[in-house]
Amino acid sequence: AKRWDRSLRCIAAERRRARDFERLIQQVRPDVVYVNSIVSLAAAIAAKRSGVPCVWHIRELFDNVGGEMQIPALGGRRLVKRYLRRYADKLVAISQAVVENVIGDDGNVVIIPNAVADEFFEFDLSRAAARSVLGLPSAGAFIGVPGTLRPVKGHSFFLKAAARVAAMHPSCRFAITGDGKPTYRQQLLEEAADQGLNDRINWLGTIKNMPAFYRACDFVCVPSVSESFGRTAIEAFACGTPVVASAVGGLKETIEDGHTGLLVEYGDVAGLAEAMDRLLGEEALRERLSVAARWDAEERFREEGYQAAVNGVVRDLVVQCELTGASG
Repeated sequence: AKRWDRSLRCIAAERRRARDFERLIQQVRPDVVYVNSIVSLAAAIAAKRSGVPCVWHIRELFDNVGGEMQIPALGGRRLVKRYLRRYADKLVAISQAVVENVIGDDGNVVIIPNAVADEFFEFDLSRAAARSVLGLPSAGAFIGVPGTLRPVKGHSFFLKAAARVAAMHPSCRFAITGDGKPTYRQQLLEEAADQGLNDRINWLGTIKNMPAFYRACDFVCVPSVSESFGRTAIEAFACGTPVVASAVGGLKETIEDGHTGLLVEYGDVAGLAEAMDRLLGEEALRERLSVAARWDAEERFREEGYQAAVNGVVRDLVVQCELTGASG
């Protein structure tokens, strides 16, 4: 009942906010309204009411595949798909996983993967220098976990596997970035203590210099429960840092297992520990993965290509609407 009430309140609130967006559209008079999240229903409604074409960029996954977006109690996924079809003149998704989970079979969608900022490609500090920037020890191997502290990021899965790796590699340490709710952070600290990892983990919190973090690590782990794309994986690619990740959602599209990174089924603690042990022990494998991943990032995830793709969608929609209006 609470979830049903929350769905009703959310829809009602978005319809009220749409009036504010309508006023803004009347003032700005844009050629296109670009909506950058599925939760921005108000902007899409306002665009439709104002007769302005709308591009709706979808980045989320529903909770039925471990995502953080709840399926509405009122109408479910069918209602969301109906809204997308009704209010979007063009849909953009960041991965096929998003298309399958949220949008469904729709010829009106184009997939544009996320991009990596140029600073990740251009960062050239050595590993020792990068560790110095972050205040990390220069000796020994470091396995990094990038991202924020949220349950969907799979930290508990990682800590279980890390305990096995720590037993096999006494000099290995772990660096975990991000902040989150204090209760969840405390939960992770307790889990780390239970696994005997307290003196092996550097909890870095939110750091501004993420390129330095990737370069400081021998490789990174993205142990997510669910990912609509996996931006941290391609950031590591651009920095030339190998990646091992959960085989979920968009990560399966971003990473080619055995070529640009290693994929492990989420929840397979032994499998994740084995993959990390392998990367620690095989320098040639780390080098091969990092070279292939860097090349892949150059080809697929440059900001320039992303901007060109987005601009192309907007330009084509404007031309299409002008032609339709002219013919009408």
